[in-house]
Amino acid sequence: MAKFHGMGRGSWLACAVVVMLLPGLALAADRQRKLKAGEYNPADETVEMFQAMQAGDIEVKLIPKDSTEARVFIENKTKRPLNVKLPDAFAGVPVLAQIGGLDPGGGIGGRGGRDRGAGGAQPMGGGMMGGMGGMGMGMGGMMNVAPEKVGNLKVATVCLAHGKPEPRPKIPYEIKPIDEFTDNVEIQAICRMVGAGEVNQRAAQVAAWHYTDGMRWQELAAKQLRSANGTSRPYFTPEEIKVGMRIAETATRLAQESKKKSEKTGSLSQP
Repeated sequence: MAKFHGMGRGSWLACAVVVMLLPGLALAADRQRKLKAGEYNPADETVEMFQAMQAGDIEVKLIPKDSTEARVFIENKTKRPLNVKLPDAFAGVPVLAQIGGLDPGGGIGGRGGRDRGAGGAQPMGGGMMGGMGGMGMGMGGMMNVAPEKVGNLKVATVCLAHGKPEPRPKIPYEIKPIDEFTDNVEIQAICRMVGAGEVNQRAAQVAAWHYTDGMRWQELAAKQLRSANGTSRPYFTPEEIKVGMRIAETATRLAQESKKKSEKTGSLSQP
């Protein structure tokens, strides 16, 4: 009859020790993994982008390619590495437009924003929670920037003022929190959706102009793009108009939910 030879006590003990050590070995290996440039590092200090700008720890530049896309440069002015928490929404405003004064047709939270500008280039808006990639879209809208170095990322944007000149790299822009540009929560919601990569940029532009300039859907559908040879074609496709209307509906719903949440929070804080 064949005999079954089981493992001895010493072998079982050795296996148990190996099993106990595995989690520690895996953790050590993870720590030793070299992080990619810009990747979130839990060992480093984390700062919110706009707060760090005010504190002088970082300098941020927004350089537009056009109204649909821009690149953001974040310079770490300190001698320590920083995880920079990127904003879910922002506005980019041409510096000369701010000097020129406010647009009488704008207004706070109405059609447009505080810094629509008089005769300047288009203000633009977007977010950085999804972005279009670059040297460092890290964990959950984070970018790690080495001491005294510059990180950058590309972001999708929409124009926030119809009819003004197209943004271009040579025009200096200032980046600021979206709520400093407008308190219109629908516009803010659209910028967040664009930044998260949740919506098509062209369709988002339809929804944005509906709120920033009060343009009716019929106006947006009738808008023409004229070529140098005299021909013209619709600026937006029927599908872009249709999707833009759905984006606007979503923005309205999110705005209503935000208002209810704010009112509920306010009532709970009452004595």
